[in-house]
Amino acid sequence: MKIFRYIEKTVIINEDVLNMNKKNIAKKAAGKKDKRNFKSFISGIAAVVFFLMFLLTGSIVAFTSLASTYLPEVPVVKQLKDVQNEYNAIKRQNEEMAKLNEILKKENEEIKKENEELKIRIKEIGGVSIPEYRTSEGINDEYNQKIQEIVIKFIRAMYRGDIETARKISTEEFKQELAQNAKHYLMINKGDILFTCITNVAKNGNLYGVFVRLNDTVDRELGDYRWSFELVKHGDEFLISFAGKDA
Repeated sequence: MKIFRYIEKTVIINEDVLNMNKKNIAKKAAGKKDKRNFKSFISGIAAVVFFLMFLLTGSIVAFTSLASTYLPEVPVVKQLKDVQNEYNAIKRQNEEMAKLNEILKKENEEIKKENEELKIRIKEIGGVSIPEYRTSEGINDEYNQKIQEIVIKFIRAMYRGDIETARKISTEEFKQELAQNAKHYLMINKGDILFTCITNVAKNGNLYGVFVRLNDTVDRELGDYRWSFELVKHGDEFLISFAGKDA
């Protein structure tokens, strides 16, 4: 009887041990399954994160302004923002250069127009070669040449002290002016004359105007000055009605 009770007791214990072993095996199996599920979960999260980073990177590259607004501290965004700023600066510079070129183009056209209006040519007037500045449309070449020769003749007469020659090519009124103020017009012993330029003759009503710039060798400071002339047409002749000296 004792033996059977011992065996029975042993069997019960073994069954308990067996049940415990089954539970341990089941628990271990469940643990391994949980670990596999956890690893799968982690892998899934990593994939999602990678996908989101891929989308984010694409968004940053495609939409720099959007990324710089919402992710200003990300290094890639900062670099892209710097590149964008440099691009904008270069674009502004190019626009400013284009405007400047347009302004320079207009200025060059204006200068070209002025140069065409102010043409310079060397011409022979009364045996002297003088640069002529064409400052206006002026008159016909024949009258232009004739009037220029008259004023050069007048100036030469003043440097010779020849008041009579000057009176012969002047109006009656101006003849009287020359007689009364001869010292003001005469340039005796003022040295050699160098005619530096003459303008073409401009017409204003009945008056013909011309300027002559010259230099003499006596006074270097005051030797460079201008004669201004007005003439009128009397029959077939041109007569000086006014002559004045300017600095």
